[in-house]
Amino acid sequence: MYGLDINFLKDREIRPVEVTQVKRASPAGNRTPLFVGLAVAIAALGLVGGYWLYLQNAIQRLEAREQELDAAIATIQEQLQQIETVQAQIELVRQENQAFVNVFNQIRPWSAFLKELRDRTPARIQIVSVSQTAGTPVPTSGVEGEGTPPPATGGVNVSGVACSFDDVNDFLLTLQRSPLLEASSVAIANAQKRDELLDPDIDGVCPNSPPNRPEVLVDFTLEGNFSDVPSADLLDILDRQGAVGLATRIRALRDSGVIETP
Repeated sequence: MYGLDINFLKDREIRPVEVTQVKRASPAGNRTPLFVGLAVAIAALGLVGGYWLYLQNAIQRLEAREQELDAAIATIQEQLQQIETVQAQIELVRQENQAFVNVFNQIRPWSAFLKELRDRTPARIQIVSVSQTAGTPVPTSGVEGEGTPPPATGGVNVSGVACSFDDVNDFLLTLQRSPLLEASSVAIANAQKRDELLDPDIDGVCPNSPPNRPEVLVDFTLEGNFSDVPSADLLDILDRQGAVGLATRIRALRDSGVIETP
């Protein structure tokens, strides 16, 4: 058996081989600017970070200071509330003291007024009765139907018998000069002459009357308000008229500083 040998080498075309030359990388240049820029960036970041940390620390300090101030404010507010409470208590005591003083200032001892009335009653006047009233409004000058309200001290009515209308008028003027009464409020409520003559054999005669002259008595009533001058300003009068108890109490209040007197 035969074998077939074929030689392909003879028919093969010889082709030139392309050789590719590999270029070498160029050597590295000056990298200093790159490093400088990197260092600047790192420094900038470091500065920003440091400033941020500084701000955080400052914020923490301020927050701590704020808490301290809040605690101090709370303490001060509590103290202010305590002060307001004490001031309210002081004001209450002051009001109570003032009310207490007003009571004493509005007292008009009857013993003092009766002695004042006795000293100012003329010989031709005989007092029949004395009574306390709530006082009467004092008419305002020039305004009809209007007047000031009566004082808290109240008023008084004095009824009696006079030898004449002139004696009643004299008695009126005498009472208007009393420091215990409001002069503008003292007035004649009524005055009426009796129908019968005064019998000398039974009733006697009026003082300082001419002999053998018939007289007719006058029944009268005077009214007026007590003065609204505080009793603390009338100590000398109270002492003179025998109201020693009230004067002593007022002086005790003055010495304790509750009341001021001239």
